[in-house]
Formats: sequence, C-alpha cells, structure tokens
Amino acid sequence: MRWRHTGFACLILALAPIAAATEEAGVSVRDAWVREAPPGVSMMAGYMVLQNKTSRPQVLVAARSPGFETVMIHRTIAKEGMTGMEHAPQVELLPKASLVFAPGGYHLMLLNPKRTLHAGDRVDITLEFRGGLVLAVAYAVRK
Repeated sequence: MRWRHTGFACLILALAPIAAATEEAGVSVRDAWVREAPPGVSMMAGYMVLQNKTSRPQVLVAARSPGFETVMIHRTIAKEGMTGMEHAPQVELLPKASLVFAPGGYHLMLLNPKRTLHAGDRVDITLEFRGGLVLAVAYAVRK
C-alpha cells in the first residue's frame, strides 16, 4: 500500500512543473472536442477555444496526437463562391485574446485515427507553440 501512495505523490510532483509552466505562459484551452466521424471515414476535426492571457502574441505552430497518424492546423475558406480548406502553417493568438477553432473556421484536421472513436471517448492532442510552450489537451469526442 505504501508504494501506491509514494507513486501517486511522485506523479503529482512530476506534473506540478507542467501545470505551473502552462499558467506562467498564460495560454490555455477550453471546450476542446473532436467531431465523431461516420464509419470508414479517415478524417476528423478538432475544435477548441485558445486563450492568451499574456501581453505578447503566442503562435501555434504544430499539433500532434498518439491517436492519429497526422494532425494539421487548417482553416475553412470561401473563394469564388466555393468553400474549401487550406493548411495553416501557424496561427497567431493575439495578446489578451481568444481564438475559436470551430466548424467553418480554424480547426485541427485529424487524419487516419489509430482506433475507432465514438462519442464519449477522449483523444489526447498536444499543441506546440513558438518558443517551446507545449500544451497537452484531452479532447472529448462528440456527435
């Protein structure tokens, strides 16, 4: 029994610097979710609200997930009456501002899931920012 308590305490101590670094960086994520895909579809989309509480811009440069072969930042665009998607190599989050990733706008394009995901499941996605900030976020799968 003693090992369980010691192991748990070590885990808490190991994770504390990550939480402190995130708070210190002033960037957070809320309402993170992934749209459930119909059977046989190899693409899914991830959404969230990014919040920058700092007085300097933050730049999202990449995302990755152990649950998908590829994760890319995309945005939906309208051009000449047609709607499509384009890769966004980076996204700037202005100081003291929020940026919504939502259907019809910015989103994470999640390609080739490694397992079938259903509403109620969770997906881990890591967001990487210029300057070295890394945020690990749990996304809820929704219909």
